Amino acid sequence: MKKWIIALAIAGLASPVLAAKDKPVQIAAKGTRPAAAVQSAAAVKLPPPEAMIIMIRSSLVALSQANLTNNYAVLSSLGSPSFRAANPPQRLGQVFESFRTNRIDLNPVVFVTPQLTTQPIIQNGRLRLTGYFPTAPMRVNYDLQFEPDQGQWKLFALGVNLDRAQGVPVAAPAPIRTPQGR
Repeated sequence: MKKWIIALAIAGLASPVLAAKDKPVQIAAKGTRPAAAVQSAAAVKLPPPEAMIIMIRSSLVALSQANLTNNYAVLSSLGSPSFRAANPPQRLGQVFESFRTNRIDLNPVVFVTPQLTTQPIIQNGRLRLTGYFPTAPMRVNYDLQFEPDQGQWKLFALGVNLDRAQGVPVAAPAPIRTPQGR
């Protein structure tokens, strides 16, 4: 069963927060981005692969540390202005409460190289990186968006979920024992 936690700061969309832990949780910003913040897609170029790995990993590490400490100030501060406006630390704490409650450990992302499931793409001036960390027994999936802010890519949307890694059995069958214990 997938447990999606998605933090989206998408201008112009307003979605309710769903309380059920198996359903998506969305955070949306109201309003539009300032004209000065919008850059033409032609002016925005893909960062090098190494930079994309750092962006992915650092976003998940920031989420992991926020979950461990129940302090989401740094995660919020790492985001773009529109992400910060829509996602103050208290809001992020509420959104990711199920990660803390279920003690979801994202620390393995430090040691494992992220894999992209789609090509990096820039749409509307935002970079989208979607993929997973091949961890076991649970795989960490991510869907991240970044937008340029003062010459740096800043977190705009954060989506993370876990699912069973491929090739990992759901449960090992219990051995059948005879009355004699054989």
